[in-house]
Amino acid sequence: QFALAYLFHPSTDVYTCPLAMTDGAARTLQLSGNRPLIDRALPHLTSRDPATFWTSGQWMTESTGGSDVGRSETIACRDGDGWRLYGRKWFTSATTSPMTLTLARPQGNAPGGRGLALFYLELRDDAGRLNAISVNRLKDKLGTRKVPTAELLLDGAPATPVMGLDNGVRNIIPMLHLTRTWNSVMAAATMRRGLALARDYAKRREAFGALLARQPLHADTLAALQAETEAAFHLSFYLVELIGRDESGDIAPTEAELLRLLTSIAKLTTGRQAVAVASEVLEAHGGAGYVEDTGLPLLLRDSQVMPIWEGTTNVLALDALRALAHGNAGLLALLQKVADIAAAATDAALVNVGQQAEAAVNHARRWFQATAADRTLLEAGARRFGLTLGRALALALLVEAAEWSLEHEHDGRARAAALRFARTPIDLIADADPRLDAALANDEPLSVI
Repeated sequence: QFALAYLFHPSTDVYTCPLAMTDGAARTLQLSGNRPLIDRALPHLTSRDPATFWTSGQWMTESTGGSDVGRSETIACRDGDGWRLYGRKWFTSATTSPMTLTLARPQGNAPGGRGLALFYLELRDDAGRLNAISVNRLKDKLGTRKVPTAELLLDGAPATPVMGLDNGVRNIIPMLHLTRTWNSVMAAATMRRGLALARDYAKRREAFGALLARQPLHADTLAALQAETEAAFHLSFYLVELIGRDESGDIAPTEAELLRLLTSIAKLTTGRQAVAVASEVLEAHGGAGYVEDTGLPLLLRDSQVMPIWEGTTNVLALDALRALAHGNAGLLALLQKVADIAAAATDAALVNVGQQAEAAVNHARRWFQATAADRTLLEAGARRFGLTLGRALALALLVEAAEWSLEHEHDGRARAAALRFARTPIDLIADADPRLDAALANDEPLSVI
């Protein structure tokens, strides 16, 4: 599925956004054990018949909280044997979907995330009219303009609890795991499209007496983009492999812990890569990259959402810390994966690169252990920690792919990508004083003694 989506995404005006939420909704309903909802919705969500196929939305964001969904103000009220929802959803993607999963607080429940419940809601009645839902406006967004993102008012919309009447944030996590994975794979797909355009342009555009592709500096630029793109691809599809093992019941306990950690790590890493690569792709086209009728500015605008929706870089970095809150099995599993790849390398240059990746993860592990008791230090360094893990694992996976390619394809291009990526910032762990950072962030006077 993800291999097909990787090929499909760049040509679809971000239609993969509702597909991601549909995939997540189907999995969430499967795991819920709610047989009436499974029988009602799953045949639609998995249908290949356009006449019966449904996409699904995912409504979490409210203006009060954003990523802090525990502050959601939507209320669920009893109505006989059913429930009705009242509130305002500030950012709802794929508003044309027939159904959605959303969060609301049953009346009388405690504040915070635990007091929320996960609800199933169908947007329209049998006559095709919105079910006590008003569209206040469509969002005027920087990018992804063809995805109908709306601000909605729920005024008694009928809904059904999916899994009890509390712990809604926990119960929607299976959906987030899949939507974040889609985000990672589509980030890699977007990078691949941009690179293909830049490479094709370089083979056609002549400047200073030679094609751009033959100009050493431009070739160096394209090589850097290729390395980032391959790194994002391998990191994303290693996550996909773990999901496949999990869904088939063939995952080891340590791999399951790694999967929980890697969902956040891969998304935050590839999201930032996508924006950086798209920006460089525009620059590689010169002035043409800045002109709308080439379609290239759209690539950058649509890429900018990759590090934002489904959790910003900082939110996901903190989520990675939560994944390690009850033990560092996921971190140790990641380290073991990197160490195994490094130990298996035979090419001399790739051996060194594998050891570089292993050293970076070990540094991150030592930092995590040293700061675990100091929440301020731990959170201040969470982004650097997450990016170090993501880029180091991506580097190791490039080594693994390069070794395979050398042995089976007798092709050195994957090796070249690994060596090039190794020259980028991998180990971002650094000592930091959060007091100094806070003073800078708040523009406060700072006296140094």
